[in-house]
Amino acid sequence: MVSSNPLFLILLLLLLIVLTHCSSLDDDLSNDQPNGFFLPFESNLYVEITIGTPTRTFNLKLDSSTHLTCLDNDDDHQCSLSDKSSNTFSTISCNSSSLCPHVSTNSTDHYNATTTKTTSLSLLCTPSDFCRYEASPSSSGYLVSDTLQLTSSITDQENSLSIVRGFVFGCGTSNRASPEEDGGGVDGRVSLTTHRFSLLSQLRLTRFSHCLWPSTSGSRNYIRLGSVAAYGGDMILVPMLNTTGTEAYSYHVSLFGISLGQQRISNESSGIAIDIGTYYTSLDPLLYEEVKEELMTQIGPTTVYKVNELMCFTTEVGFDIDSLPKLTLHFQGFDYTISNKGLYLRDSPSSLCTALVRSSMENEERVNVLGASALVDHAVGYDTSQRMLAFQQRDCLADFVDDIIITKAMFVTVLINTTSDAEDCT
Repeated sequence: MVSSNPLFLILLLLLLIVLTHCSSLDDDLSNDQPNGFFLPFESNLYVEITIGTPTRTFNLKLDSSTHLTCLDNDDDHQCSLSDKSSNTFSTISCNSSSLCPHVSTNSTDHYNATTTKTTSLSLLCTPSDFCRYEASPSSSGYLVSDTLQLTSSITDQENSLSIVRGFVFGCGTSNRASPEEDGGGVDGRVSLTTHRFSLLSQLRLTRFSHCLWPSTSGSRNYIRLGSVAAYGGDMILVPMLNTTGTEAYSYHVSLFGISLGQQRISNESSGIAIDIGTYYTSLDPLLYEEVKEELMTQIGPTTVYKVNELMCFTTEVGFDIDSLPKLTLHFQGFDYTISNKGLYLRDSPSSLCTALVRSSMENEERVNVLGASALVDHAVGYDTSQRMLAFQQRDCLADFVDDIIITKAMFVTVLINTTSDAEDCT
């Protein structure tokens, strides 16, 4: 007989969903994948991660282009090679670890290279036997390891825990971006790429997904890791591009043109990165100007101005965002229409800005980037083993609430079945 005590049920439920996972980069990463996991993050795109023993909590910015999770070394000395606050902290030694062996000055291997222009993460042994990293464009420091803990919080009563011992990350000495550029309150970056040192690889995950709702609906969102990732079913599968150089571990698809409303603006083929770690969408300068001119034509007489890098418009009659023209990107076998909730940002009753910026990249990589604001109300799934992305337009907030109800019902079913089985055995 199942106990009717609510406290007993909650305690037993927590025991069933607690997940502990040990990781070593030297192990076979094809085995022992963790179960489904909801990783919460705030609307300014940072997650809370605890590191060390005893634990310390850090706010790390999501990043789909940086291959190494890094902690900044700021005035608070959050990361230091002489860290005495954690008894599980250790530096990576070149002589005693396969993670950073001694290399020749001409090496160009992705994992063990001296600094080159063709890799975004380079490792170099120092004379003092420390493993130093250089990450493009301006982040550097030393490779270290410690215990990592991630907490999946679905409701106030339900939590699951993932522990990674020996998690490898960067202890920064030169930071990639200032706190002001990151929005303030950020202690570093967490890597969501497929690189060997990324969070996903060290968690041994090949699938994850997100379905972002507008920040006006709530500041907290979730990345779904592992078995709870949204993938397949009615979602449209789009193959990833096989990129090289600094983008070899990121997520790109082919772009075959772009439309605004019913008007096709461009039919040129190119690539576009899908990057939840970048808030605004950036476009090739020529394409950006074409979108700007067509937008001015379709919305009528306007005054154009800029706020920081964003193009903004004002009219005497104001704007109804829902009725404004929609921007559609043409992928392979799928037309991706950006939600107006994420494309247009109201600046005042009579003015708005578009969440588009002109790309400033000087080379051919990451010229076009589909950022987090353009991912609103779309389920986006990633299968890194099959190198496929999955897309489907959804009401993400409603979708999440429905999934939580289903998930809770499944947990209760498992709980009842497990308890019943235990009684039969006795």
